[in-house]
Amino acid sequence: MKFIKKMALKFCGIINKLPFNNKIYRRGNKIIFGKSVLVKCRIDCKGKGNVIEFSQNSSFRNCNFLIYGNDNIIRIDDNVSGKNAEFYIEDNGGAIVVKEATHFCGKIHLACIEGCQIQIGKDCLFSSDIIFRTGDSHSLLDMDGNRINPSKNIKIGNHVWIGNHVIINKGVTIGDNNMIGTGAVVTKSILESNNVIAGVPAKIVKRNTNWCSKRL
Repeated sequence: MKFIKKMALKFCGIINKLPFNNKIYRRGNKIIFGKSVLVKCRIDCKGKGNVIEFSQNSSFRNCNFLIYGNDNIIRIDDNVSGKNAEFYIEDNGGAIVVKEATHFCGKIHLACIEGCQIQIGKDCLFSSDIIFRTGDSHSLLDMDGNRINPSKNIKIGNHVWIGNHVIINKGVTIGDNNMIGTGAVVTKSILESNNVIAGVPAKIVKRNTNWCSKRL
């Protein structure tokens, strides 16, 4: 058993470092692969003190992990998978953290700027064409020239299912065991658990529910 584990770890390391398999530009920043496997992914870190960490048994294909700034972190916990997802941090002191057993099933863009955080809980399921943004990228000003659109954190609880074409705006927190329906635009936090959330802007449309990835 020890031999098998040793060979699996060695295999993961070889796969991740093959030049034709992934494009990796660390520029002195820290990348920890753990026992995870990346295929046809791009990792690009510009700046200082950045860390990208993959834990055990995670897998990613055709994904981008991009950091442009200093002292940022992308941390992926155990048994996470992704395909065609993009994890993007700009500016300094930001973080994207994904807890174990969460799966990204299609094109997804997680954008974290201005030192904010995106936190995603355990056992979540993301469909495709999903956008998270902690900020607006540009400044909105009042008539005195003061900025009025600061960036804010995004937090997703445990066991949350997010459907196709969903947008999660800055400052949003979603409670556990919720399902967000297709095309929803979530502009405000919903802290309650066990709901179906849908609409533009999104709101609770059904309470006392849960979901399962199996077709029962």
